[in-house]
Amino acid sequence: MPSVWTLTLDTATPYLALGLFQGEEGVGRVVRVERRHEESLFPLLDELLAKVGARKEEIGALVLGEGPGSYTGLRIALAAGLGIALAQGARVLAVSSLLAACWPFLQEGGPPLTPLFTARNRLYYGATYARREGRPIEVLPPRKLRAEELPPTGLLLDPPPDPRALYDLLPFAREGVAPLYL
Repeated sequence: MPSVWTLTLDTATPYLALGLFQGEEGVGRVVRVERRHEESLFPLLDELLAKVGARKEEIGALVLGEGPGSYTGLRIALAAGLGIALAQGARVLAVSSLLAACWPFLQEGGPPLTPLFTARNRLYYGATYARREGRPIEVLPPRKLRAEELPPTGLLLDPPPDPRALYDLLPFAREGVAPLYL
């Protein structure tokens, strides 16, 4: 029986976050591509497949970052991911891009963190999360914020979504995807 890999993908920010994981094994890459996600996505996917010795046919699940982010940025990951899933008969799950960006920094029982993605017009997309008993806790939901509304502590400005975090958050992911446009 062939190996089954999970593909993680997020294009909600100027970064392309892409990974292939199977248990503890896997590889992820984060590349700053600005607005050129579509040019970089498939060559990077081919590179990661070669690195782990897998074929596209072995992708059994996808975890997609569902934003918030720009309309075009989100569409690239969702269209590519849903196309791959359809072609491979793979499951599609979704995780907040903001949660995937801050998950590696959240300490068990530690203070909440607010990851921020810079939006247009001097606004930010933000949410506040904590980690309790190994689970992500949404303290404040994703929302648009003005600079004067930002919390005084616990800010992460423009962290890229982490491909391994998307995979690690798989137990908390939702089936299907609902892009978050704020």
